[in-house]
Amino acid sequence: MGNYVERMFLAGFVAPVFVLISCSSISESECMAGNWADIGYRDGLNGKQRTKITDYVKECAEYGASVDRQTYIESYEVGLSYYCTYEQGFERGKKGYGYNAVCTGPLAADFRAGYDEGYIEYELRRTYSKYQADIEQTEAELQDVKDRIADPEVDEDEKKRLQKKRKRLSRKLKNLIWEFRDFRQKHDLFY
Repeated sequence: MGNYVERMFLAGFVAPVFVLISCSSISESECMAGNWADIGYRDGLNGKQRTKITDYVKECAEYGASVDRQTYIESYEVGLSYYCTYEQGFERGKKGYGYNAVCTGPLAADFRAGYDEGYIEYELRRTYSKYQADIEQTEAELQDVKDRIADPEVDEDEKKRLQKKRKRLSRKLKNLIWEFRDFRQKHDLFY
């Protein structure tokens, strides 16, 4: 029993500490090393918000370290110039991620154009997959209805209802197949 209580106490103590550690955006060693050029560059390159430095200032102050804001911002802008490209925007859009509004000025135009193109591709793939899933689901429902109609245990009233449902599902399936065909032709998609 005591062992159980000890484990529960430790779990209650360790779990919150782990959560606090995992929420930290910068380690004590990073604060103390003060390599703000690398941290700024990395944050810019990864498209993090400019306001990230505010978190660093607060966290590093707890460790007794200061942040070289000027060096961080200068390096951040260099890293951001590599992030704010058409290609990066396209990749973000293609994955269906939300638009990341860290790019400003002339950099924003290329990033936005890439994002918009990528997001169009994402939407096309998503719609394509939805058509496929809807067709498969309707085919499965139709097969289930056919199997139930063929079941000798099903009474005549139920069979009449199922036959109407079969006709409805057959029309739905035919329409989905035509819509899917039109969609693929319109967008020249034949995955």
